[in-house]
Amino acid sequence: MESTPVAISETAAHDIVAGDPKSALVIALGRAYHQSGVPSDQLEEIMHEAARALDLELQVTALPTSIMAAIGPGYAQKVVLLRLEPGSIDLRRLALLNIVYEGILHDPIDVSYAVREVSRIADLQPRVTVLPTVAAYGVLSLGAAIILGGGAHEDMAAALVGVATGFLAVFGRVVPTIARLFEVLAAFVATVVVTLYASHVHPLAVYVPLVAGVVQVLPGFQLTAALHELAFRNLVAGTARLGSVLMTVLSLGCGFALGIAVVGTGAMHAGHVMVLPTPWFLLALAVLAVATGIAILENARLLDYPLVLGSCVVAEVAYRLLALLPAHQVAAFGGALAVGLVATIGAKYVRVPQAVLLIPGLLILVPGALSYESILFILQSDAADAASIAVNSVVAAVEIVAGLLLAQLIVSPIHRHRDGSQGI
Repeated sequence: MESTPVAISETAAHDIVAGDPKSALVIALGRAYHQSGVPSDQLEEIMHEAARALDLELQVTALPTSIMAAIGPGYAQKVVLLRLEPGSIDLRRLALLNIVYEGILHDPIDVSYAVREVSRIADLQPRVTVLPTVAAYGVLSLGAAIILGGGAHEDMAAALVGVATGFLAVFGRVVPTIARLFEVLAAFVATVVVTLYASHVHPLAVYVPLVAGVVQVLPGFQLTAALHELAFRNLVAGTARLGSVLMTVLSLGCGFALGIAVVGTGAMHAGHVMVLPTPWFLLALAVLAVATGIAILENARLLDYPLVLGSCVVAEVAYRLLALLPAHQVAAFGGALAVGLVATIGAKYVRVPQAVLLIPGLLILVPGALSYESILFILQSDAADAASIAVNSVVAAVEIVAGLLLAQLIVSPIHRHRDGSQGI
């Protein structure tokens, strides 16, 4: 019987992977996707598929703050550990990386060129300047306030908060302290602006502008990504991301508490948010505003803007239609299912970047808004409503994840490799 060696010499192991551009490509691709905001379970799948297409053996563990990859056969592996900052969504980089990734899977590719291209894409910085950033925060908050059912004054207050948050984001690019305390400062500014507006301009249903004004800061997408990772048994990554979500919500709560300590609580006793009927044309303008804000702040390419807008429209229309049915509790599930189907079909048959179709639709379904509202109620000693809203937030996030999983089950993404084999 032929014996199978379980280990080889260190020199042979070094020769297998050292200086190998294929290994460098897989690692560079994983790092670039991580820094562009891809959830850990999807990142591992991308790296595995790329390694398979390049005839590499790979084991990888991805976390929100690190990647550990072992390349090579058996005990002759080279382990690469990358300690990274949590990635932020960048639709431009994701779209460009998708082109390289599709080339690895489907076409003959110059590996050395691909390594250089991935490095170039990873080094791209957002091209958004001061005025577009501030305007994007403003229109995003305005659109979110309209979608939440705010009246004219709630919409105006939300837009003012959005503009102030935009200026904070701009200053955070040059002042590290502001960047570290961004969530706290955003919630503080929102509380001050809304309270002053309600006290000196016009009474408000204060929770609409408070939530809509900081909608870009809310961890709705991160909460959904965490539950998605847990659903795929990526337990460490999902738990770590849930911790990040909790810290973001608590930071927002701290900012709110600091705000009411400065300006008082007089305007905060407005009861529950009153959701007003929104005319369809105003709702359409709101979705357009939200899509524009997302496209700018998430650094989408101009040619991808119709995809961003289409994703937002699909999510909002599906959600609104299902909300009219007796079983309106599944509206978030239906919205996520519709977005997931569009994104999966687009990625499978049209080869458009899945993230560009998926992320905007998920952002507009923000369960993080309810999470923040629950903190606001807690700080006003309304524990019953806070608990109810927190549970609703978790249920909405679970519905969104379930919708995405069902979409992947209905339309299984098939990866075709250069050797003609297929993988699901």
